[in-house]
Amino acid sequence: MSSKRIATVAVTAALALTTATPAAASPQPAPLPEVAALDPTAIDLAGFTGLEQQIAPYLGNLARLANSVNDDSATNYGFITCNCWRTGQGPNDARVMENVLTLAYFYTADRPWNPYRRDAALRGRLEAALRFMLGTQNADGSFPQGSGDLHSRAATGCALELYAVMLELLDADGTLDPALVAELTAAMKRASTWFLEDEEVWGPRGAQFANQVAGGLVGISRLLGRFGDADLRARFEQRLAEHEKVSQGEAGFFRDGTVAHRYSLEVESEDLAGWADPATRPVIDRMQARYLDWAQYNLLYDQGLDGYFINTAIDSRHRGWNYADELPIGSNNLWGSVIPQARAYSATREESEERRAAFARAGWQTSVAPLIAPTWAYLDPSIIRDVALGEEYHPAAADRLAAIRTLRPYAGAPYTEHRADAVTGQRFVFAKRPSYVVGLGFGKHVDTQYGFWDNQRFGLSYLYDPKLGVVVQGQNAPQIGAPRTRPVDAELSWGTGWTAADGVHFDSYDQPVPAFYRDGAPVDPAAAGDLDDLEIRYAAAGGTKSVTLDDRLRVRVEAGATPFFERIPLVLDKGDTLRWIGGGAVAVGSRSEAQNASGVVVERDGRSVEIRWTGTGSAVLWPSSFPVAGGRRTLQVLDLKATGTLAYDIRVVDDACVGSDERARVFIGDRDTGVANPGDGTGCTVADRLRADEQWDSHHAFVTHVTRTTAALAREDVLTRRDAARLVAAAARSDVGRNLVTASLSAAEAVAGTRLDVRLSGRSIREATVSGPCLTGDVTTVPTRARAGGGSAFAQVTVRETTLPGPCALTVRTVRTTGTTELDPLPLTIVPDAQGVVFRDGFSSPSQAWTAVDGSWSVTGGVYRQQDTTRTGWRSYVNGLTIADGTVETRIDFRTTATSTAFGGVQVRTAKPGDAYTQSGYLVYLRPNGSVDVYRAGTGVLATGAGPAVTGPTTLRVELRGAQIRAFVGDDPAPRVTVTDPSPITGPGSVQLITGRAAVDFDDVRVTR
Repeated sequence: MSSKRIATVAVTAALALTTATPAAASPQPAPLPEVAALDPTAIDLAGFTGLEQQIAPYLGNLARLANSVNDDSATNYGFITCNCWRTGQGPNDARVMENVLTLAYFYTADRPWNPYRRDAALRGRLEAALRFMLGTQNADGSFPQGSGDLHSRAATGCALELYAVMLELLDADGTLDPALVAELTAAMKRASTWFLEDEEVWGPRGAQFANQVAGGLVGISRLLGRFGDADLRARFEQRLAEHEKVSQGEAGFFRDGTVAHRYSLEVESEDLAGWADPATRPVIDRMQARYLDWAQYNLLYDQGLDGYFINTAIDSRHRGWNYADELPIGSNNLWGSVIPQARAYSATREESEERRAAFARAGWQTSVAPLIAPTWAYLDPSIIRDVALGEEYHPAAADRLAAIRTLRPYAGAPYTEHRADAVTGQRFVFAKRPSYVVGLGFGKHVDTQYGFWDNQRFGLSYLYDPKLGVVVQGQNAPQIGAPRTRPVDAELSWGTGWTAADGVHFDSYDQPVPAFYRDGAPVDPAAAGDLDDLEIRYAAAGGTKSVTLDDRLRVRVEAGATPFFERIPLVLDKGDTLRWIGGGAVAVGSRSEAQNASGVVVERDGRSVEIRWTGTGSAVLWPSSFPVAGGRRTLQVLDLKATGTLAYDIRVVDDACVGSDERARVFIGDRDTGVANPGDGTGCTVADRLRADEQWDSHHAFVTHVTRTTAALAREDVLTRRDAARLVAAAARSDVGRNLVTASLSAAEAVAGTRLDVRLSGRSIREATVSGPCLTGDVTTVPTRARAGGGSAFAQVTVRETTLPGPCALTVRTVRTTGTTELDPLPLTIVPDAQGVVFRDGFSSPSQAWTAVDGSWSVTGGVYRQQDTTRTGWRSYVNGLTIADGTVETRIDFRTTATSTAFGGVQVRTAKPGDAYTQSGYLVYLRPNGSVDVYRAGTGVLATGAGPAVTGPTTLRVELRGAQIRAFVGDDPAPRVTVTDPSPITGPGSVQLITGRAAVDFDDVRVTR
């Protein structure tokens, strides 16, 4: 139903459709006594069990929650007004009242840390809230949800699941008004009857939201024994059989429209773990086992990160969810006790025990106090449900490792797995070969809700290697809308793009229909053997695209005369080595273009990913700011531009020579030596061993190396002695290692964003490329004049606007007319400008300067946009930048806000990059009403300043001077707020942009120190 991990807006989007009017509540003129605030000094965290630790912030919020129960008039008396759950909804939405479970839990919990057990004030407010909640129930047994949904499947299903648990708590305690408990029992029976019979649940719409139906059934499974109604049980068992048939596709996923990983994992799987009816439990176990069988092809273990990449391309409901460190399967990870595979995804027993011991050791102020405010903003009663269940499961580390080793993509033999879903018509192919693992999906978009129908991306989804993890990961839609409605670089799927009359198209969006072939003849993919060379054909760029599952993954696009490009989103580690085959190295996170390269090689830990192509006009590597694995991986997009035909293949290999020169004969530069180029048995060829394309200290050093290497190859019987001698002679005639070019830079120091001139002179210059980690891109130039044996060249390069001060070594790589190369270093130092600006970003192009920790961040239309309004505290930080004193300035434009308290701002002096505003540093934020707050982690708001409402883009400037913080808004020369912290956070910290329940455009970020 609801999930403690799915963002509020996602759940709301899955549920809210129409408006309801609750039944009139009983007038109650007398105000209720207030529940006393908690004294945290009396709380010993050692008294909390591991499960209970997660509700310590709820304990801190309880008095505030209980005292938000309306008692000041007869109108809506008992309504929970806190706006801390189902935010923005009113009394006509029964879901707002789900925190009656939270009140009931603390009223009944007999625990040493709970001062509210049987508290008279809490009881009065709980009973008032229960009466209001019961008054919202319709005569037919259903509960309403806001926006006109008078008889809501979601509201009724959640009521059944949560209030079944609440009844068990109230029964065990026995002190609440018995008549009220009896009324609640009768209400749940009416709700059960409606839920098992109504078309809203079992019709076409209900079939689209499997998680909502599952939650209601889980609740009824807990209530059946209470009711003792044989007819109701029989109907329940019939509906459960129907749910198994309708809600779970043949492919194995739970249908929420179609594939929706988070709903399957964090809602349906979570809910089903609480199944309480032993007679029908085998059905639930069978469904979950089928789901986990599907999940192993879509949750891909990364041994370096010890987490899971997610096949996000085929997800229809949640954008950008591409990685998770842990994936507890079921409430409290209870599926791990039933299905061994589920143990692969959760924290281990040892990890959990250590975390919980550290939580208790740190005490209330460190472990709990910083979480109270964020929890208040999202007071999810499903957390209470999980704690009330009492049971949990965590595997031992050895058991988790054993479960990981059962996952077919990670540890199994080669396979070709075809899965089809008859209801949606969608088809999926998952294949493992010795040199790669791949996933593909095909079909039509399924219309779910609120524009989510176009999230899915089809065709190629991911390329995986058990040792390296996911190395290509197509993303689903980063924003609502077709690719033709958004900037072309906003599309991050793995597929073919081309321009038609109505704009840019991608085959991944255009719902490709696959045809399957083996040896050129049509074949049923379900009948394909595990190692068959299965070919999949579908339309792209006005022509045909084929993907062949061979010893390499082979892709071919035949588009006639239509220009197109193939987009391959590489998932790279910052320590990876990346280089063009036939070109130079490329820094991960930088932009590079190559005209004559024949491939790209990524090397990590001695293993390489090779992508080789023919038929491309040019290739571009560019960094996307889209967050992958919480910023621990970089999405480096490869675009192969072509007209007519493009063919490329991918493989992952252990190779002593990454990106081998596989030409038939040995070349030194452009000169064919005429000597065959065999392999030496290690993955290297003779040409690889000669290393003629590398930089040498001198020509003599290269000739000496060739002499020694060819002698060794002759002893190994790789070369004949005659061929070895021919190669030595060719090396002696070459100009490898000779210094024939002089390069100079117009300035030794430069400010970020400025242009510099590079001049080259010398002999035999064919072309030269200037590169460096601080440049906006590599610049290639050709001689401006040519003469026999000589030439000169000029290039103009631009320092990237976001470069931080410090050294930046540039390199000039000159390709001579003979085909050999020369490298010349050009030292450069980046310095602050005259105003002391050390960092600026105007977002005129995709920026690799930022790491988005959470939320939905993208460089769009010249701004840095965070568009997720569901939570408070979405953040993105500047890579490598820290300041203590100085200024941080940014333009802020509020696009949409979810609440009147929404904000955008900056966070400074954080202890480490990515810290939440509750963890460290200061948060200075602006609200649309013009107020500015200064918030200190662990303390709260230090000061607030008021001012005119924000009506468009405006500037927020934060000045830091020791203990004093000042914030300025717009052009106003006077600070809107000034505060001096008596116990200041000192020392340098990272700089972060923050949003709270708002979609915000940031621009013109400037930092001085």
